[in-house]
Order: sequence, then structure tokens, then C-alpha cells
Amino acid sequence: MASSSITCISSALDDLQSLLNIFHYPEFLLSVKNWLTFLRTFILCATKWGKDYVHLASDDKEEVDNHHASLEALIVRIEDAISKRAQELHSIYLSSSENPSYNQAFKIVDCIEGSDMVSLRPEIYRWYFFFSDCSSKLSSNLIVRKDDIMEFMDSLLESLEDFHDWGFADGLIKALEEKLEFLKNFIRFVTLHDVEDTQLGPLLTHVKAVAIKAARLSYQCKFEKKSELQDETDKSILELLLKIIPVEPQVHETCVQALIASKLSRKSLGDTDEQILRDFVDSLLCNLGDILKSGLAILSPSLNAIKDGVLLSQDMELLSSDLLKKIQLIETTVAQRCPEPSLFDYPKTNGLGFIDFLLENLMELTSTEAGSITFMNHPIQAVQEELVCLRSLLGRIVELRSEDEELQAIRDCAIEVAYKIEFLVDSLMVGDDLDSSSMSFHSIVEEIKIIKAKALQICDNDRLHGKVKKVSKRLFHMPTQLNKPIINDVVVGLEFEAASIINRLTRGSLQLQIVSIVGMPGLGKTTLARKVYNSSTVTSYFYKRAWCTVSQVYHKRNLLLEILSCIESKLPCNVFEMSKEDLAHEVKRRLLRNKYLIVLDDVWDIEAFNGLEASFPDNGNGSRVILTSRRQDVAPQDKLDQEPHSLRQFTPDESWDLLKAKLYPGQDLAPPELCEIRQKVVEMCQGLPLTVVILAGILSSMDRHDWKEVVEGLSSRNVSSTEQCTATLELSYKHLPDNLKACFLYFGAFPEDYEHNTKRLISLWVAEGFVQKTQLKRSEDVANDYLMELISRSLVIVSKPRSIDGVKACRIHDLLYEFCVTKAKGEKLLQLVRRYDELSAFTMPCYLRRLCIDSKPEHFDNLRLFSSAIRCLLLFHHGGVDRERSFDLRFIFSIIKLVKVLDLSQIQLRPTFPRELELLVHLRYLAILGNGSPIPASICNLSNLETLIWENFSFHSSVSLPDTIWNLKKLRHLQLKDKISKNYHFSFPDDNLDNSSQLCDLDILSCLSLNPLKNINKLLRKFPNIRKLRSSLYLNHGYEYHVAIECLSQLESLDLSCVVYGGDRYQLDIQFPLIIKKLTLSYFRLPWSKMSAIGNLPNFEVLKLLDRSFEGEIWEMEVEKFPKVKFLKLDSLDIVKWTASEYEDQDYFPRLQKLVLESCDALQEIPSCLGNSSTLEIIEVSKCPNCTSSLEEIQEEQRSNGYTELMILIS
Repeated sequence: MASSSITCISSALDDLQSLLNIFHYPEFLLSVKNWLTFLRTFILCATKWGKDYVHLASDDKEEVDNHHASLEALIVRIEDAISKRAQELHSIYLSSSENPSYNQAFKIVDCIEGSDMVSLRPEIYRWYFFFSDCSSKLSSNLIVRKDDIMEFMDSLLESLEDFHDWGFADGLIKALEEKLEFLKNFIRFVTLHDVEDTQLGPLLTHVKAVAIKAARLSYQCKFEKKSELQDETDKSILELLLKIIPVEPQVHETCVQALIASKLSRKSLGDTDEQILRDFVDSLLCNLGDILKSGLAILSPSLNAIKDGVLLSQDMELLSSDLLKKIQLIETTVAQRCPEPSLFDYPKTNGLGFIDFLLENLMELTSTEAGSITFMNHPIQAVQEELVCLRSLLGRIVELRSEDEELQAIRDCAIEVAYKIEFLVDSLMVGDDLDSSSMSFHSIVEEIKIIKAKALQICDNDRLHGKVKKVSKRLFHMPTQLNKPIINDVVVGLEFEAASIINRLTRGSLQLQIVSIVGMPGLGKTTLARKVYNSSTVTSYFYKRAWCTVSQVYHKRNLLLEILSCIESKLPCNVFEMSKEDLAHEVKRRLLRNKYLIVLDDVWDIEAFNGLEASFPDNGNGSRVILTSRRQDVAPQDKLDQEPHSLRQFTPDESWDLLKAKLYPGQDLAPPELCEIRQKVVEMCQGLPLTVVILAGILSSMDRHDWKEVVEGLSSRNVSSTEQCTATLELSYKHLPDNLKACFLYFGAFPEDYEHNTKRLISLWVAEGFVQKTQLKRSEDVANDYLMELISRSLVIVSKPRSIDGVKACRIHDLLYEFCVTKAKGEKLLQLVRRYDELSAFTMPCYLRRLCIDSKPEHFDNLRLFSSAIRCLLLFHHGGVDRERSFDLRFIFSIIKLVKVLDLSQIQLRPTFPRELELLVHLRYLAILGNGSPIPASICNLSNLETLIWENFSFHSSVSLPDTIWNLKKLRHLQLKDKISKNYHFSFPDDNLDNSSQLCDLDILSCLSLNPLKNINKLLRKFPNIRKLRSSLYLNHGYEYHVAIECLSQLESLDLSCVVYGGDRYQLDIQFPLIIKKLTLSYFRLPWSKMSAIGNLPNFEVLKLLDRSFEGEIWEMEVEKFPKVKFLKLDSLDIVKWTASEYEDQDYFPRLQKLVLESCDALQEIPSCLGNSSTLEIIEVSKCPNCTSSLEEIQEEQRSNGYTELMILIS
């Protein structure tokens, strides 16, 4: 009976594994597989030892018979259910092999997790308790066979390995798995040399007892999740972990004797035996500390150091060190004798993109003199040629990798070889010659030839032609012409909710009160709060407004700074140097006697508000605080105006309206293909807006004729709305082009609710090799297309739009963030370690490629990275940089010699620039915190550097660049950041410009120092292809200057400020490049007559006049026109009247869309001609108290012309 059940489950697991390959490993199918492995583990336990336990547990024959019958009945029920379900699963597999669809994938869930199968779980749980209790009390009376133990352990370990979401017990289950693995490997090791089962009796009895208890506890974590049992379960697992490494004298003696017997044996080892040896050595290293504590140190020569099973502390340290060296020597020997079949646990995402990236690097490397010398004795040219040929073959068959297991295997082998090549090549470049018999260039050439032969065989096979035609209909590629994504959120169904919240904000008590918005994730709490926050009623009602995102992990100082930056557009320099206490007082001071609104978004506990409450004065004028949260209890009850506003789920009509608005904005009628799936869509989304938005992203990238199949597959699941959202997200991810998958998952490398500067994010993507190079576009433009595509698919949220057509900053939703973190780890793309508990327990995988750490400053003292394979290291502090603490990370730099991306911008290093950094020759991206030390000349060693971001912190000043900066020919992005002043700059060496190289790849430079008394033109010509420049112009009082910038023929964006020495009077004439699209000017104090030189630039779209850039009370537009300007901002100017000459048919701003007026205190008059503008959409006014009547006239003129859409926001 048992054997047939095991056979059925094994057959079902084989079919399920094939289905997992077909559907690309969705999480819900892994859960199904996990349930089957748990069933198999239980059947093995029940059939091997259940009968004995039943008989030994009681002397009452009737009770024994009843228990035995009950157990037999359960096994029969399991067998019947499995037999039937295995047949159904096989049928699904056969049909999916021919024509896979997600509808069939969801049938698998219904098949294996149907009601009859799920109903077995409580009874299995009760029997596990019985077996666990019996095994610890009665098992000494039973004979245990090694083969039975091994079969049970293998099944148990597979069930632990397959499931990755244990919730609260995640770390404990992982530790449990490692220790059980050690026990299994130990038994196999000692029995290599004919040690009999009878000699291992006490050990096998011990292993059986802990294995059954481990099975019971893991089953409880998986299928009996109850919050009230959390502490008890944690405690039980911890107790079991302490018992797994045997400490009982009898068991300990058995282990010692078994090791001695195996040591005396002279039996030769076969290939299988060598693998057993390798597994034992690996698990021994993982558990060495616990083994030494238990006294099981037979491999050490220092047996006399063991006294009564306990090591003295002084001996422990010596013994551990000595033993570790010996075991590592053994490990090296074993590795040489039987090399790993798969050395690299390589990323599973964007494999072909990585091969392309590698080929580009190889071609560049072999064409240089340094590369030729390095690879003189290595057949790198042959490797490159073979890889080029293989890549072309993979391009022909890669589309079928989800349809054909053989193609999947070929692709995987090719990608693994590519990662091996990169590892060998990069290691050679840093002086580590790893070319050996186990992994060499010669062996790789042969490996590629074998893979290539298989690929050629498949490409010549006629069976491909039909499949290619069929599969191509279902594949999703990056559109050749990207649609411009909708930057502003589409808000549907929240009108009544918003009106209700606005009413609570603007009416009621004059005392400070809290308005709380609560609801499950994905319902639109933040969207509603943002709609309210930006409404014209709210902006005109409250004098001060601030938006602050809190999240699960927050730091009070950061929150206070975020609030201050909202309520004051220009903060004094000393604010960023203030302590938490001073910042709290500063916030309170600026809010006193003002009617204010503060939004605290994504609050997780009441302590967040309690920590900020003292900064929110009760002015008795109707000030309000909005809290958004998943929980009801995050606000003090006495501060609430009324009960929290519980955000409801969408009605079916609202879900439909949102889907239409996302897919067909501005259109009332939907195409028939969308109408056909309306009912299934609204039922499937279960009123969760986020699911609607993600689904719209999927459908927008597909052919309309495929919509029905996708929606039917998703709508067949009977799950909660959050699970449905996750399933929809999984499908959305599956349908991303490969080159976008890595970019999307990269959001999981950062802290939760992290706001990404898009320029910096794009530089990271480029440095990581995620961006495919083209001849027609720069890498940054291609990466920007990737970002826009992710936005159009509703996977990325725009948090700060650019002035026109673009994204300044972005973020992702909490649910999407957690998906990225989990998926990126599962795909081996990167791993994020959060908080101290994860960091302290973190074990570095040997070939982890990207490591991202988000923790508190004091925890970095414990940071130990011993993996030389790391290519990306990102370090984030909770609460920003700690001024009082610096770190010495030199030992890390000496280990991670292959790193390409290194972000230390939140880590204060020791005072001098680390020399070890200069040895990281593969670096492409470096962000570092400046501490007053100069950039050394040896920076030129980083010849691959593409992005250098220098952030001033404790020492604020300009930064002089060494002469060798001109040798960094690959530099694309050079930036100096300083929160105190944007006038701190890079000073380029200009003594020998005639003999210096150009930085032809430089795309972004911020900030550059320019002195017109020197040859500016000669310096600027060193950056012939620059497109974005921020610069400071240094002038002397009384001089006349002519500044020519027109030599920058590619320049599109210029931010130019002026610093004048010795006074404020000078003559200045500037010639701008005709191609320029965006211009920002500050501190020039030019007369308004100079506007004519700016206004007529033919490609001008954005103009920002800030901080006394122009002076004079009257700006009368006469000659100048602004034919293409879409965005205009005037900020901190002394202008009183802004007028326009009344020429007939004169339109000064024929394309103006947005006008921003800020801190122009004296401004009274705005050109009335704006009332005739048909393109003007919005006027934002802040701190301009005297221009209200002029704005009203413009609004009235607009209405009289039939333009009713103009929004005027005054705050």
C-alpha cells in the first residue's frame, strides 16, 4: 500500500516538475509541489514506524486496534486521493505540453489542493504529534534501519528546500535544514567504509527522533499557521536545534567509534563516494561551531582538550582555528579530485543580455594592449569566437526556452559557461590566475563546442518551425515605438471618498486633529491621500503642507527633514547639520501660528506619530494630520476627529472604469475584446485597484486576441484578493521582456519606500550591464525607455515628474517591492539583507553576485564579506549618515576585487581616501561620501569607471580633480552632491589641456567650475558629447565677459549659476548652444533686457529663472518670443510687473503648458495675454501674495475663450 502511494506521488512530482519548467516556476506551483513532498514525508513516517509506535504506545489491545485502524484508514484515504489526482495531473501535463496556458496552470492548484486533499491536513497534523511524542519516549525499543532514515530525511529535506516563505519561522527553518543536512551527510560519510547499521544504533535512533520532530514542526509552520502559536513554535524549533548535534554520551560515543572505523578503513572511493565526501565536508564547515560546542571533535588531534564533552574556552579558540584549517585543506583536496559539476549558482534573469554584455567587454579587452599582455598565454580569442557563434544560435532558439526542456537546458548551459568565462577573465585582470584543470579556458572552449553542436542539431530540426510560429504569437517584446506613459495617476472611484476626507479636514473642531485612512494593501490609501493633498480646496485652505512617507523602518531625523523640505522650499544650510532634537524644534517653530496639514503615509505603529507629535503645535486654527495605514490603531484615540476612514474595495463598475482609463485614457467606449472579458476581470480583481492596474499593464503589452485566455486563467483561482494581486503580478513579471526583468527586480536592492533619482538609477542599470547597447541611441536613452516601459506597465510609480515629459524620481508599491525582494533572491540576481537580525545571521553564499545591506550604522562594524565573487555592493543606513561614526572597510575592498558597482554614499569612511579602492579595476559605478580628503591621482587605475558620484558630508567644499582624471575615458556620469550649497563644484585641471584626452563618453556633469578669465572654450571642448551640465560661473566685479558655450553641440540641459567676487556689477554676454532645451539660471542679477538673447532659442522648452537671476521691477516682453517653451518658472525675483507689449496677433508663449510662480513677494501683474493661451494647463503660485487679482483676470479670460480646463493652485 505504502509503496504504491509513494510511487503515485513520485510520478505526480515528475509531472509537476515538467509543468514548473513549462510555466517558468510560478510561486503558486511551487506551493503545490511543496504540499506533495510533505504528503510523501508523512506517508514514509507512518508506514515505516507508525505501526510500531501504535503498539508500543499502549498496553490496551482495543485502544491499539482502534489507533491502528484509524492510521490505516488515513493512509488509504491519502492513497485514493493521490491516485486520482496523479492521473488528473498527468492529463494536465500532456495537454500543457501541446498547448500551455495559465488556465491549465491554475487547474493544477485545484487538482492538488482540492477540498478532499486539504481536508487531510488536520488529521496528518494530529498523527505527527503522536509520532513525535512516541519517538522521543519509546524509540529506544525499536530497531532503526539506515536506509529508512535516509529515505525519510531526503523527503523531509526536499520539503524544507522547496518552500521559501515560512513567515515568522523563516530563519529557524533554514537553520533546521542545515543541521538535518549535516546529520544525513554524517551518516552517509561514516558508512562509506562498511560500518553496519547495528554499530550506529544509538545515532540512528537519535536521528529518527529529531527528524520526526522536525517534520512535525515544519508541517505546523506550513499548514497550521496561528499567531497565538508563534512563540511556542519558535521555542520548540530552538530547543530542537540545540538537540540535533548529539550530546548524549551514548550517541556521542557511537559517532566517535564510527569515525575511527571509517578512518582505519582503506576502501577506495568511487565517484559517488567522492560526492558524499564533498557533501560532508561542506556541511561540516557550516556546523563547525555547534559541533565543537557539543564535544564532537574527533577529527581534531586535540582530543585531550575535550573534558566531559565540554571544551575550555581558551582551548576552544585554538581548536577551532586548527580544525578549520585542516577541514579547509580537506575541502581543497576534495575539490581538486572531484570538481563541482556546477560551480556557479548564476542569476537566472536576462541571461542572453549578460552574454551580450560579456562579448562587448571581451571585444574591448582583447583590442587593448593591456588585455593582449594579460591573455598572452590564454586562448581568449578562441573563447570569444566560440561564444559569438553560440550566441547567434541561442538567438534563434531562445524564444522556445519555456516550451522545450532541451532548449532550456542548452540555454542554461550556455549562460553558465558565460559566467565562468567572466569569472576567469576578471580574475586574471586583478592578478588571480584561476586557470586550472577544474576550470580552464581550454576546457571552456571544449564545453562551448559541445553546447554549440547540440544547438545546431536543434536548429536544423524541422520540429522548430511549427513551434516558432505558434509561440511567437504569445511572446511579449519591447515595442519598437514606446508609447508615452501617463505620468499622472489615473484616479477612478475616489471622488466621494476624497470629498469626505476634505470635509473632515476643512470643517469641525479648531483643535489639532488626526484624520486616519486605513485599508488593506493595494486599495489606494496613498492615492486617495495624494488626491486630497493636491486638491485646490486643500492647497488654498492650509498655509503649510508637508508629505512624509514613514514605512515599517523609519528614522525620526529623516522624517523631520522630509517635513521641513516640504514646508520650506529653501532651507538654511545649517538644517542638515542639526540633531534630532533641534530639527524637532525647528519644525515646530515653522508650524507655529500657521494652519497646516501634515500627511504621514504608510504608518505601521503608533510610535511613529508619538515620536513626531511634539513637533505639531495645536494652534487652535483647524490644523490637521492625515495618517494612512493598514492598521486601525496607529493614532491616539483622543486625537482622532472621528473613526478612521476605512477605504472600501472598488465596486465592479469602478474596477471596469479604472481598467478602461488605464488602457484607453480619455475614451468612453472600449473595444469588443475588452468588453468580452469585463465580467471575469471585475470578479477576478475582487475590488482591489492595484490588481486592476497591474492587469492593465499586462494587457497593454499584449495582442487583444490573447486577452481572453490570460484573464480566464487568472480568474479561475479561488484565492484572497491579495493572493490574486500577487498571482497577477507574477504573470506580469513573466510577460516582461528579459532585459526588463533584471531592471524591475533591481528595485528590490533598496530599502522599502525608497525614492529613486532616475539619473542615478539609470547609471546603475548601465553599469550592471542590464542595458542593451545600440548604434542609434546612447545607453542612458535606452535605459530611460526601459523605465518608461515599466511605468506604462504600472509596475513603477512616478513620484516626481520632470518639468515636461520625463521622470525625475520614482518608486514602487509595497506589494511590488516585496515581490522584487523575494523574486530577485530566488532568481539569484541579488540579495537584500535588512536589519540586524538578518545581518547577524547572514551566511554569504559562495557565488552571490549582488549584495545589498540596509541596517543601522552600528551594525556595519560586524560586516564581514568573504566572497570574492561579489560584483555589486550597496550599503544603506537607517537614518542616514552617522556623523560620529566612521568605518574602516579596507579589508572588504581587498576581498571583493571583482566588484563593478559600489555605493558607499551612506557610509562615512576613515579620513583618507582608501588606497584599496584604487585596486578595484573592474569598478564601473562608485558613489562615495567625501570627507575632506582629495581625490588621489591613482583614481586613474579605475579605467572602467563610468559613474563617479561624490557626496560632501562632514566637510563642505569644492573638489579638485587630479590631472589623471582625463584618463578615465569611459566616464559617463560625474556628479558632486552637497546639501549645503549647489555652488560647490569640481575643479578640472587646466594646465595642460592641449595634451589631455577628451572625455567623449561623458553625458552628465554636475557641477563644473568655469572661470571666463581662462580659456573656457578649451575646457568645454573636452566634453564634446555632454548633454546635461550644471555649472558655476565665477566672475570678478567690474569686468566685461563674453562666455561662449555654443561649442557644446550636444548640450540639452544647462543649470548655470553665478558667483561674483568683490561686488555685484559686471558686463556679461552668453552664447548658448542652439540645441539647448532646458535652461536654469541663478544669481546672475541680469537686467530684463538680456532676455532677448534667451527667448528666441529655437529648441527651448523649459526655462527656470531662480534666485535673482534677473533684476528689475518691470519685465516687459517686446522682442523676445518663446516659440517652444512649455514650462516657465519664476522664483525669488524682485519683479513687480510682468507685462507684454500689445502687438496684434502676438503670442509670446504659443506652447506654454505650466507656469510656476514662487517667492516673488512683490509681483502684482502677470501678462494678460496668458488668458488667450489654448495650451496653458496649470498655474502654481506660492508665496506671491500680491498677484491674486491678476490671476483672476487670466482665469476669467480663459473661460471667456472657452478654455475651462485651466487649474490655478495658490498656496
